[in-house]
Parts: sequence; structure tokens; C-alpha cells
Amino acid sequence: MNDEAYIRRTFELARRGIGLVSPGALVGAVIVKDGRIIAEGFYTWDGVRHAEVIALEQAGDAARGATVYTNLEPCSHQGRTPPCAKALIDAGVHRVVTAMADPNPLVNGRGIEMLRAAGVTVESGILEKEARQLNEAFITFKLQKRSFGILKIAMTLDGKIATRSGQSQWITSEESRGQVHHLRHQVDAIVTGSGTVLADRPRLTDRSGLPRRRPLLPVILDRRGRVSDFPGALLFRGELQQLTDRLSAMEIQSFLLEGGPDLAFNALRAGIIDKIVVYVAPKILGGREIPAIGGDGMEELSEAVPLHDWSCSACGPDLVVTAYVHRNH
Repeated sequence: MNDEAYIRRTFELARRGIGLVSPGALVGAVIVKDGRIIAEGFYTWDGVRHAEVIALEQAGDAARGATVYTNLEPCSHQGRTPPCAKALIDAGVHRVVTAMADPNPLVNGRGIEMLRAAGVTVESGILEKEARQLNEAFITFKLQKRSFGILKIAMTLDGKIATRSGQSQWITSEESRGQVHHLRHQVDAIVTGSGTVLADRPRLTDRSGLPRRRPLLPVILDRRGRVSDFPGALLFRGELQQLTDRLSAMEIQSFLLEGGPDLAFNALRAGIIDKIVVYVAPKILGGREIPAIGGDGMEELSEAVPLHDWSCSACGPDLVVTAYVHRNH
């Protein structure tokens, strides 16, 4: 195995913390000596100890002279735990390979500097794009002080989310609906509008069956005060632009927006969406009613919301399109 393969293993370990790390980062660590893995670790918020420290404890004295791989720069500051960079130095590791610098202003390269100052060889930037996508919500939360917003849409090939009579269950396949629950598992809150709540009475829960450290928070946008009996939900009466401020103040690192066509458009126009995940069923409904995205629409082509870094995959019979939103549209 080479450096890239070991870094990919740190990604696999880090993903074990999905649902268990917010408002922290997904981090995995691998210790390699004489061409074989001798220890591994991954971070969870309630576990407190960082991935590197867990792996060092597992390796014991064998960590001396070894190479440590992480998907995120080892921390250099005293937080809930002592600095990981110091723990690596004290353990006598020879080399550290990391995918990216920690965007936390308290770290941001200082961990790498600490290691190098102590004579540890450090390499950074291997598979950095993948590492940044893995922790995209954490990066946004730390650098921009706001919650990372994901818009989910399930529609037919001709862009409809329901029939003209309003039937919408189910547009997409069982496989896609299962994947949506995995999407819900990755976020801290699920946001929808009062119209959806009153019409469909959705449960707004994470039914992935996977562990999470805190319950998924239902958030209902209800400026007209129409909803009053949804236990455990945050009833938000303000403007969309204020939503991410409210959520980030609650340490909500990320949210998934599932709602009607007008809410989807208004959320995009308000600039609170960073990523779109669209499930496209190979079906045609026709008609002018109930498009996937509605609202007032744009007057000029130049006003279109541009998307980038898009990708496609299959989920059962459906197509899944993922794209990122240019926030400066």
C-alpha cells in the first residue's frame, strides 16, 4: 500500500463517525510500521479522545519510528483534549501524512508547524479534494460560522414532484428512499415548510437505523403560525436569510431541506443552500402543475443559480445527481 491508499483508509475510518461527531470533524487515523498497519482510530464527540490518540494508545511503544496517516491535520491547541501534535511527538513517530490542514482557526497549520519543529517529517495535501468533501459541513461551520445547507429533491424525469391531483408517494424507488434516510443521518436538522407538514404530516425522522449522538432536529418554517402541535420541532417564524444564523447558534452544523417547490426556490434565492441532491425517477407525469422548483422564477438567464462539481450515480432504477451551489450568484 502507498500513502494514497492509507489516506483512503483514514476516510473509511472517519466515516464511522457520521452522526456521532457534530459539531466536530470526521477524523480517522492509521499508524503504519514496516509496511503494515499496527493501529487505527476514529473520532466521536462523546468519545472525547481524538483519532490519533486512540491509535497511539493501541500501538503503544510500537508507534516509535512509525508513520501516522490522518485525513485532517493533528490539532495543536488545548481543547477538550491536549494537542494531538504533541502526543505524536511524545510517541516518537517518524512521519505524519495528512490530507488537509485543519480549517479551525485555532489550528490552521500550527499542528504541522509543531510537528516539523520537533523533527517529524510531515506531508500534507494528499487527496485533499476528497478530504474537504468529507468534512464540507465542518469546514463551512468553522470558516463561515453558519450551517451547511443541503436541498433534497425527488422528481420524475420531466421535473414533477407529484401528479396534478397531488399524489407524490412514491415518485422514486424504495432504494432511493432508503438512501435519503442515510442523507438525514449525516445532518443535524431537517427543514421543511408548514404547507408540507399540514398536507403530508411527515415524521421528519432519521430511520436509517444507524447510531447518532443527538436526535435529528425537525425545523418547520411557519411564518403564518399555522403549526402548533409538532413535538420536539423548532418552529421558525423569521426570514430564510436568518435561518442559518439561528441554527448555527444551536451548533447545528448541517441541515437537509425537504419541502415544496416554492420553498426550494426561495431557499436557493436566499443563498442558504450549498449542495443539491436530486433523485430522478425514470417516469413522465406531464402537466403544468407541481414542478420540482417553483417560486417566482428568474427574469433573466444571467440570474440563474449556477451549479458546479456535479456528479451522477444510480440508486435502484433512479438517477442521483449531486451538485454544489455557487453562493455568489
